[in-house]
Amino acid sequence: MYKNRELVVDLNSFEFKKTIDTILESDLSEEVELLKPVTVHIDLYKDKDSVIVTGRVSTAVQEVCARCLKPVVIEVDGTIEATYVHEDMLVRSDEGPAEALENLLKLEGELLDLSDRVIEAIIVEVPLKTICSTDCAGLCSLCGADLNENPDHKCQHSAENDDKWHRAVSELKDRLKS
Repeated sequence: MYKNRELVVDLNSFEFKKTIDTILESDLSEEVELLKPVTVHIDLYKDKDSVIVTGRVSTAVQEVCARCLKPVVIEVDGTIEATYVHEDMLVRSDEGPAEALENLLKLEGELLDLSDRVIEAIIVEVPLKTICSTDCAGLCSLCGADLNENPDHKCQHSAENDDKWHRAVSELKDRLKS
């Protein structure tokens, strides 16, 4: 698990409000490839039973286009929102346990590690399916040729896969072109 000293907050180090402004240079997670440092702004508001965390995270990540497999740069401007409460405040209600509420987390001890909130803010902003452009033609399903670079591609392997389904798709493509 990633830990950054600047993102670990001692709750005894402030009375009501604390602000964290930092730039993180290293990779935070194996799940995303960072292209530039992560700029973090976090505000913490503390009262007797809870700590409210809000903030913004910005960086750029690299993903792969789901159609043509080329690299795609995604600018990330994520939001951090969480409320940490002591375990005794996590009571059951008619709708289920309080832990089921979105962004409500258990406060354990006097140190609060916000690394996971920063990683979460980045990952949530990355689309599940990244495409380089809305008109990306992708790759030939038979030979893997990039159809963006060769839009008139006629696959040499089409005779090998000339079944009913492929013929129907090919006919549909031809009808849509005309």
